[in-house]
Amino acid sequence: MIESSRREFPGLLRALLVLATVLVPALSSAAATAADADLFTVRAVPVDATAETAPAARDRAVAEGRREGFRRLVDRLVPAAEAAGIPAPTDAELQRMVLGFEVANERSSAVRWIAELTLAFDPGTVRGVLRSAGVSYAETRSLPVLVIPLYETGGETVLWREPNPWRNAWYDLPPQDGLVPFVVPYGDVADIRDLSPDQAVAGDVDALMRIAERYGARDTVVVAARPRAGGAVELAIQRLGPSGTDTTMLETVDGTGDLDEAKRLAPAVLRTVALVEEAWKRDNLIRPGFETLVTATVPLDSLQRWLTVREALDGLSIVSRYEVVQLMRREALVDVWVNGDAEQFRVALAQRDLELVPGAGDYILKQRGQPMPQPTGAAPAGSDTSAPAYPRAPAYGTAETVIVGPAPEAPPAGTAPAASPAAPAPTIRAPAIQ
Repeated sequence: MIESSRREFPGLLRALLVLATVLVPALSSAAATAADADLFTVRAVPVDATAETAPAARDRAVAEGRREGFRRLVDRLVPAAEAAGIPAPTDAELQRMVLGFEVANERSSAVRWIAELTLAFDPGTVRGVLRSAGVSYAETRSLPVLVIPLYETGGETVLWREPNPWRNAWYDLPPQDGLVPFVVPYGDVADIRDLSPDQAVAGDVDALMRIAERYGARDTVVVAARPRAGGAVELAIQRLGPSGTDTTMLETVDGTGDLDEAKRLAPAVLRTVALVEEAWKRDNLIRPGFETLVTATVPLDSLQRWLTVREALDGLSIVSRYEVVQLMRREALVDVWVNGDAEQFRVALAQRDLELVPGAGDYILKQRGQPMPQPTGAAPAGSDTSAPAYPRAPAYGTAETVIVGPAPEAPPAGTAPAASPAAPAPTIRAPAIQ
């Protein structure tokens, strides 16, 4: 009986996978909607308005709060260079954009109203405004990044040893609401053990990833600060890790006249945050009308693997649609249309603990830490190699970049498009990610 169960399991897994392909989209869609709601929610917007009566003051304050909330949302999603191209919305347009708001810390008098607002913007309406303005925007949230604050003074580089006013300045970083969450290390014994100043300066990725993992971060941002005459600070900023680049950003920031050195460095902290946020947005822009078709094989050894991938594809804003081309017991073949390129897709997947790596003929889409699948034809002896759940697809490549016209109305996530997307321009074969 035990051997019979083992023989029947592959067939059972295949049946469950087919069932999940039909039933899971509704659940994944709900998760994607929740993620959208959080991304398009702006919190702790202070308002303070005065009018002839308290109700009139409240109405004025709420209107001002909607405008400030929209400004903050644009700052979160749109690169600074493009934000100037967005026309200022009218009060009526802002009312249509805001689904609702919550009030906290409310105080009022006969003529004044003070509070903090949390505003929930409608994702579809906001996206429509941005597209109408012709601006690109980012919606991919980064996993937390760990700040490595190097302070160069007196000919030496200080990291964990005191005094390090640069690290202390990072401890005072106010809460941020951008796409990149920042984590500052404690500087305890474990940190000293895992990363030396020399390793940080050299960009030792293994050491940096070791300390980042302990803090639940995926990447590190190594920020070297060097004080200059007149209170200015020279910054050298590099993001290292799976989502990082080899680019080092250089910036000089004026300091303040504060006697406390950490407070004098506060503007440099905020400037670092802004530069990292801007770089992330630029690297993860959604470009309406520009699509890359990525064909990927998803290795499967359990139903949960498939559900995890489906949930990620449904929750990524950069994914316009996808189609399950073929479903077998040990793998699935999916076509994914991405509003960007394959590298942006890889980075977006990495924020969901998924990896997109080049395979023999297509990409492999797998969970982080999951072993690479065996080459086709290398199935273990005695395994069931009967026909797949869906017919085998024609030969496929890695990725195709297609320039399309105005983006068509996308079908629900996970369903096959009614027709191939329009492609008036020649198809460009995208190189595999290295």
